[in-house]
Amino acid sequence: MITNSVFVIDKNGIPLKPTTPARARFLQSKEKAKKFRLYPFVIMLDKDVDHEVEKYLELRIDPGSKVTGFSLVVKETNEVIWGMELEHRGEAIKQDLISRAGYRRGRRSRNLRYRMCRFNRKKPAMWLAPSLRHRLLTVETWVKRLIKYAPIASIAIEEVKFDMQKMESPDIEGIQYQQGTLAGYTIREALLEKWGRQCAYCTAKDVPLQIEHIHPKSKGGSDRFANLTLACEKCNKKKSNKSVEEFLKCKPEVLKKVKATQKKSLSDAAAVNSTRKAIVHMAQQFDLPVISCDAASTKMVRVVNNLPKEHWIDAACVNAISSVNLRVCQPLRVVAKGHGSRQSRRVNASGFPVITSIKKDLATGKKIVKTIEAKKEYTHTTAGDFVWIKLEKDRKHVKKGRYKARVKTPTQQGVEIVIDGHRITVNQKHVTFIHRNDGYSYGFAAINTELLQ
Repeated sequence: MITNSVFVIDKNGIPLKPTTPARARFLQSKEKAKKFRLYPFVIMLDKDVDHEVEKYLELRIDPGSKVTGFSLVVKETNEVIWGMELEHRGEAIKQDLISRAGYRRGRRSRNLRYRMCRFNRKKPAMWLAPSLRHRLLTVETWVKRLIKYAPIASIAIEEVKFDMQKMESPDIEGIQYQQGTLAGYTIREALLEKWGRQCAYCTAKDVPLQIEHIHPKSKGGSDRFANLTLACEKCNKKKSNKSVEEFLKCKPEVLKKVKATQKKSLSDAAAVNSTRKAIVHMAQQFDLPVISCDAASTKMVRVVNNLPKEHWIDAACVNAISSVNLRVCQPLRVVAKGHGSRQSRRVNASGFPVITSIKKDLATGKKIVKTIEAKKEYTHTTAGDFVWIKLEKDRKHVKKGRYKARVKTPTQQGVEIVIDGHRITVNQKHVTFIHRNDGYSYGFAAINTELLQ
């Protein structure tokens, strides 16, 4: 088998043993089952099951900073029947919060009416930053879905802990853990000593120097000491938010010197450290046995079985004793996209408000439009929904045919979609709804040829 198994539920929604894609097509062709959900693919039988279904699967999770791996494994045989990789959007949330803070500072500096600052607020227990809490909530969402569609008996989670100080300084020990990079210095004093009291880009001396980010903060750069340098006002303005590679492309020697001082970012390790206990605590609420495993045993199983380094394969190796039998070579690829913005008035690149004429549903607040009329019933399509598009004639850059796409913007005449990078508008009578927008985009990873050998 190359693709994932198909989830099966009975008429009452009770999860049954997953089946093969071929068997699912056969049941649908004989009208013994119908499609219940597209992503992940679930079919519903036309009858209920009287006997109690045995729970024989184990959900294994490999939490990551940017991507989390999921695998469903048969406990007795260690056979992987379903795999998925979930890509988080923590960095996008961080940038949105930075943008929101900028708007608030702007309002306060313009002497406008604003909400007064609130003090004496205490953070609740196990508080996480929004970008970290997003990782926890998305993992929780998919654990709920998989328990709903598959007979899961237990959950195994890789609980990783990184010693970030030892990652930077392998020889650190004892009291050195209490002394950071700036022990006995201020940031400016440490930078002046590090860069010889001169501009790092043009080596100018005896001029006012400004603290500058090597990797721009607007592109995800941090405030770590390793990402800071000193620059004169002229170089700082000229660099702006360019990458250091682009700014110093004509000065390879200076670029090499600046890059040599940079250290690898530890933001991913910090994110995993912050959420490792929260994910295990979250999994315990489902009244299933939760098993915590270390990263060393996971890596050992993957190396012994000569498996490639992928997130869903790492998840399959969690809590495995020796061998892992992969029946899947093409896992489901899920990317978190969010549910839009709660911002009441959006602005363009120049800071002016953007006016939209699309009406919103008063109950949900979503932009909607009626797309299909069948038996005097309308299907409402919102931005992000998956639809089938039928083009009866060639469009500019797009040939006629049947396409699966996502709704970019609902219009009063139909929907606006993007095909091969080209935005087109399609009339409502040529649109067929197939999957509701749930904040994720779906696809399948490329087939790994190493697993087919």
